[in-house]
Amino acid sequence: MKKDLVFFGIQWSGKWTQADLFLKDFSDYKYLEPGQIFRALSSNKNIISDHIQERMSQWKMLDDSLAFDLFNMYGHLLSKTDYMLTDWFPRSLPQMYYFLSKESEYKRDFVWVHFYLSKEKAIERLLKRAQEQWRKDDTTESITRRLDLFEKETLPVIEYFQKIEKLITIDADQPIDLIYKSLLEQLKKRWVLL
Repeated sequence: MKKDLVFFGIQWSGKWTQADLFLKDFSDYKYLEPGQIFRALSSNKNIISDHIQERMSQWKMLDDSLAFDLFNMYGHLLSKTDYMLTDWFPRSLPQMYYFLSKESEYKRDFVWVHFYLSKEKAIERLLKRAQEQWRKDDTTESITRRLDLFEKETLPVIEYFQKIEKLITIDADQPIDLIYKSLLEQLKKRWVLL
């Protein structure tokens, strides 16, 4: 039986790449990547972008209410035959409880996929991106702060889903095609894909 999917992992663990590959093979999954939406919103000059930029400059996650509103809009757009694939939501305990309440309300089931990458490897990849893309915001300090926020806010969520046996962990420190192969194998073992 197909289930909704949540892709998670530390920054630069390859979630988006794997989602892109997955969506090419499974068109009944509809993708939500809130980080991309919030980055787009913050690129304009308005009250929403000001708020997003302020939170980011303070090394804080965005308000749960913004994430809830975006998730509600996403849920509203899904048809009964669509399955959810989200990357980034939920990423805190309040967001997790909200997600669980919505899955229960709509009688949906889910599996979390954690693309595991060590903090050291993530820092290495992000610093390489900074050099290749001339990204001044990707300093060792800023990267470490973002990864620390991930550990503080998101690891408890991942641990919870592991505890209730709703988590698949994939080694993200291998070639892209092997990660994808492992993802499909694990989803088939969980009867998510037939």
